[in-house]
Amino acid sequence: MLLFSWVFIINPTMYNFTVGSGTAGSVIAHNLVTKTNFTFIVIEAGGESNSLFEIPVLGPMLHNSVFDWQYETIPQQNACLAMNYKKCKLPQGKIVGGSSKLNNMVHIRGNISHYASWFYGKYHESYLNRHFDMIEKNLLHLNEVQYESEMATAIAEAAEELGYSRLGSEFKVGYRKSKLSQKNGKRWTISDNLDSSKYVLSNALVEKVIIVNDIAKGVTVQISDKKHNIFARKGVILSAGTINTPKILQLSGIGPPNILNNLNIPVIKNLPVGYNLQDHVTTGLDLILFNKTLSVNAMSMLDVFNVYQYFFHGKGPLTTAGCEAITFLSTKGENIPDIQFMVMPVGISSDRGSYLRLALGINDSVWEDYFEKFFDKHAATILPIVLHPKSKGQVHIITTDPETPPLIDPKYLSHDEDVKTLIKGLKLVQRFLNTKAMEKVGAFINPQHYPGCKSHTIFSDSYWDCYVRHLTLTSYHYVGTCSMGLTSSNSVVDTSFRVFGVANLYVADASVLPTLPSGNINAAVAMMASVFFDENINLVKKVRNSEHCHKYQLLYELIHKICLI
Repeated sequence: MLLFSWVFIINPTMYNFTVGSGTAGSVIAHNLVTKTNFTFIVIEAGGESNSLFEIPVLGPMLHNSVFDWQYETIPQQNACLAMNYKKCKLPQGKIVGGSSKLNNMVHIRGNISHYASWFYGKYHESYLNRHFDMIEKNLLHLNEVQYESEMATAIAEAAEELGYSRLGSEFKVGYRKSKLSQKNGKRWTISDNLDSSKYVLSNALVEKVIIVNDIAKGVTVQISDKKHNIFARKGVILSAGTINTPKILQLSGIGPPNILNNLNIPVIKNLPVGYNLQDHVTTGLDLILFNKTLSVNAMSMLDVFNVYQYFFHGKGPLTTAGCEAITFLSTKGENIPDIQFMVMPVGISSDRGSYLRLALGINDSVWEDYFEKFFDKHAATILPIVLHPKSKGQVHIITTDPETPPLIDPKYLSHDEDVKTLIKGLKLVQRFLNTKAMEKVGAFINPQHYPGCKSHTIFSDSYWDCYVRHLTLTSYHYVGTCSMGLTSSNSVVDTSFRVFGVANLYVADASVLPTLPSGNINAAVAMMASVFFDENINLVKKVRNSEHCHKYQLLYELIHKICLI
């Protein structure tokens, strides 16, 4: 076994590598620490977090920074037309904690029956709910958003005016305040439960999995421009995310032959790695204007009183990550939602163009022609999100260089049904704005034509069609590129998270989700990672029940196999 000398701080005999310290990797690592005597290491390409990342309102500031992989799509044919080079930015956390350090902190269980279908009847809904319970009780600190603007209150009143009820934990049409993962007003992620100084090897880029005779033996890692092979005792768990996990697999020789052959990578297993990319697409930035200033805006958040409130009491507008309220709606008149609203009391014009528009990649001419006009107004956003889009794309490598970003083509809005659903969502936004509750706070829909759509009658179906194709946005909810399933013909892993045809290699992150959850994905990813650990619990129990095997480290190598019989 080849190890770096300083890895001995953990233990010279390792059980597993978990590649990636995002939500899934952190759930697995925490369970390994608290429920087993196995030795392991989490390998993370990014650096350590610090106290600045605990301030919720700063989450978006990490986008397009060194703490973000800074991925973007290839030029889109049907979407992202208002973005630079028709490319949409795809934020992905490159930091201990992964994308949970960059997101809106929203926790939504979603539709539990939908999750049960991922496992093809293998698990009952009650079993999956128990995993949610464990995550919420032991690893997160969940609270309703504690600071809200007048807009959030008005949205709740508007929802009731339109006949929607307030939701509890059930999943159906209705509204509720955002439930966030916070501790004393600070961002709290599952990775915060883990002592990263003991268990995380940061700033280490995994290039590929070492596979010998169809068995995963370890990983090749780049640290400070030097390559090292590290070998695993029991297995390798990839939790690098929907973009990086397929990249690692393809570089390892697992993936579509047409892609690998073009790069002279020997094909170890022909699997549909990188296909089935899905994302919650949305739109609607700065679509709502107010004839008065609300209690929250980007410039007032940093005044002395608000800073004092946050640092001394854990309260105030700095505790918000942007999304104040959630509304689930149906465009079909059913009780099962197909649209989600994320209610945000600010727009990208709120910082007068200093950062947010650059992070999103808004084209300069579009910015000047549209968003700059709102500097002296208060703009806000309701994002209508298509919960189950039909457009699907792909991720694949274009070189053998592990530092080169993969080609990412989500094919946003390539299916007309997604456009129709978004248009219906925007019309629902209009319905909300026409309520007495929203009129009371001076809210009205932005009357400006969006650049590129001025030939259409404003607010007509053809106008909204043009609008969504120009102002196309990601919800950062990428899934599906290493999809779970029953056969290797259309899946990468089985329902036990094992890569088809390669022993001791597992994938446990958002990439295995065959379809999108009905809402923000972080909670579902955490639940899935907990199920992954439970799926392998028999092995864990045997080791826990054989504590004498761990008392004598000098004899460990000799008796290890006996203890696992």
